[in-house]
Amino acid sequence: MSNNNIIQISAKKDFIERQSSAKSLPALAELIWNGLDSGSNIVETHCVLNALDGLEEIRIKDTGTGIDHSKVKQLFGDLGSSWKRDKHRLNGRALHGKNGQGRLKAFALGNHVTWKTTYENAGKFYSYEIKGIASDLESLSFTDPVISCSNTTGTEVLISEITKSHGSLLSENTPQELAKIFAPYLSQYPIVKLKLNNEAIDPTFLQQASHEFPLKPITSSDGNIIETKLKLIEWSVKTKRMLHICDSDGVSLHEQEAGIQTPSFEFTAYFKSDYFRSLDKDNFLYLNELHTDVQQILNQGKRLIRDHFRERLAQKQSQIVKRWKDEKVYPYINKSELTAIELAERQVFEILAVNVESYLPKFSDSNYQSRKFTFKLLAQALRDNPASVQKIITELLNLKKEEQDELAELMEKTSLSNIISSAQTVANRLNFLLALENLLFDKESKKKLLERDQLHKILEHEAWLFDEEFTLSGSEKRLEEVLELHLDKLGSRVDAPVLREDDKQGRVDLMLSRCIQPRQDEKDHLIVELKRPSQKINSEVLNQVESYAIAVANDKRFLKEKTRWRFIAVSNEFDEHARKKANQRNRPKGLVFDDADLNIEVWAFDWTEIISNARTRLQFINSSLNYEADRDTAKNYLMKVHAKYIPNFNVK
Repeated sequence: MSNNNIIQISAKKDFIERQSSAKSLPALAELIWNGLDSGSNIVETHCVLNALDGLEEIRIKDTGTGIDHSKVKQLFGDLGSSWKRDKHRLNGRALHGKNGQGRLKAFALGNHVTWKTTYENAGKFYSYEIKGIASDLESLSFTDPVISCSNTTGTEVLISEITKSHGSLLSENTPQELAKIFAPYLSQYPIVKLKLNNEAIDPTFLQQASHEFPLKPITSSDGNIIETKLKLIEWSVKTKRMLHICDSDGVSLHEQEAGIQTPSFEFTAYFKSDYFRSLDKDNFLYLNELHTDVQQILNQGKRLIRDHFRERLAQKQSQIVKRWKDEKVYPYINKSELTAIELAERQVFEILAVNVESYLPKFSDSNYQSRKFTFKLLAQALRDNPASVQKIITELLNLKKEEQDELAELMEKTSLSNIISSAQTVANRLNFLLALENLLFDKESKKKLLERDQLHKILEHEAWLFDEEFTLSGSEKRLEEVLELHLDKLGSRVDAPVLREDDKQGRVDLMLSRCIQPRQDEKDHLIVELKRPSQKINSEVLNQVESYAIAVANDKRFLKEKTRWRFIAVSNEFDEHARKKANQRNRPKGLVFDDADLNIEVWAFDWTEIISNARTRLQFINSSLNYEADRDTAKNYLMKVHAKYIPNFNVK
């Protein structure tokens, strides 16, 4: 082939490669636009499959004017311009392209691309081919024209050596996605027909409604008055909500996600103005930040779209509510006048009930008694606690399909009540930890906090803080009472008080217990000695706790082999002596006394360690729950559960 039959593309290689790396569907749409821009009234696309049902070849065929051989170098070689740039119409129809870049999108679909084209010149028809490969995008080759045996013009694009799966082109949703792209154009020019694998692309079949609104004119940055129309198409199928920026004929020049939430409606919006065509000519629609005039128009249009769908939702709700009343499942009796509270309650019910029916298709098919009972329960719940019901249903309806399935599977093994209770337990404990920190470390709270009357009482109900496996067995008991309680469970009784080494009777703050299985009658006991925040743990405190422990262990009325004791001293701070005792070599941090013969341990912790350890135990569950306690939730929990113990506190 002579050099005369080579087309050198006048653009930088990286620019060419960007054009040829477009996504599958937009690339196919560009090739269809090329067919429409050639004046063709029909463009047919065929996806040819191989024996393994993989994509082997793509063919896009039109009946347009073809590509004149004398202009092929200009048309394919100069990507910066196009015969369409200054000629916006052909045969009365709007043109899409302007820069001659669309044809290179074919290489996004396959390595080899061939254009087979037939054109007319002086009453005769000529055919030839243009070929290109992805590895050499800077040049294309073409053959000499020959007399055609056909008397019709047109071009067929053949794409082979498909590089990727391009699954989106084989999806059952592809026809409707193409319908959404070409909807305004096809409605503007009903004579135009598109086909994909012999299936007609018909936007009207998928349209639920179509509306067109004039937007308020704006003054552009260069002082001109810009008029824009908004075409809004509602679809009967689920779709990605998009905004298309179009010329006045509805030819899409740019698109972006709508960013508008309308859960009950699927739509595509088309902003139509010839002003966009002039901006597109200067590439102002392809910048990272859209032109300020465009942003102003889009913002106005988005407000209109939101207002429109609020009205549509109200209409939809009124129709559904009328049906419920006709079916006699509506839970409210008819009244000529409603109070403001009654009206608000019914409005909230109708919003929630419409969503229930929309998101649960089987609900509308259920029997009369079931629907009536469900609505009655919902109405009753709204009267009792409207905010909670609305939030619960909204959260449930927003679950992804797989999350709904996981919840249903989980509820086969346990109840929703148990799931909620477990999550609430974690949330309550996280709130308590934060509230406890405020009580212990806030300067004003520390001064007011009393060990026996307040902190002690609160912790009786929060015994999990020290060990999840223990439950509260006793509180504020003299040691002989603790022993009596313990021996009673072993069938023994206590006749005399237990004495410490100094012959004084001992007292404990909290006693926690658990059974050890499978060893019959064996018990572990945990005794916690609490100190008010102002009392440091020092040698005196440690000696006191150790004496408690030794008194218990040495009492002959206990069966040491059946009982284990752990004593913990807790306060805000350690003195230097206690700190060193709690950090001994070859011992766990906090262990200050350990006697295997007596079967007892004595530990010392500051509150920071206790709270940190408790948070760590909750961390695994909360990583999924993702609950975050704050000062307000912590204060609310403390005042709700422990208010009687801290009436004079202002928890911060």
